[in-house]
Amino acid sequence: MSDTLDPRHEALAEHLFKRACLVLGMPGFEMRPLRRRVRGKGKLRSYALGYTKLGEKLVTIDLYTPRTCQPRKHDAILRVICHELAHHQAPPRLFRHWLRFVRVIHHPLFWTQVKKNVELLKKDEVLGQYFCDK
Repeated sequence: MSDTLDPRHEALAEHLFKRACLVLGMPGFEMRPLRRRVRGKGKLRSYALGYTKLGEKLVTIDLYTPRTCQPRKHDAILRVICHELAHHQAPPRLFRHWLRFVRVIHHPLFWTQVKKNVELLKKDEVLGQYFCDK
């Protein structure tokens, strides 16, 4: 299986990512497609949709389904982009639980930020057409 499965799909996803960064006011971020060593074969199928590191402006997104290698819908890709960029907008919080501190990554304010990001992208004239529910 080749490294790039569908170059047109990846180019469109890159365009959607750049437009989403422009709409959300987060310049300088870079998107990289998630490459799997074993795609669609064996037991090693990861279901992670994307990840990011808080210190870097790099977002890695899975553009294909893990088992069948079909391109993901643009709606799903845009929602993953909103989720990963919200990690930079609402960073993890430290909460005290009994005698220790617990780092909570997906706290309630984070999910509020994700919903705001999705609503902003739905209102955009270019990205709004890719969402299923209008």
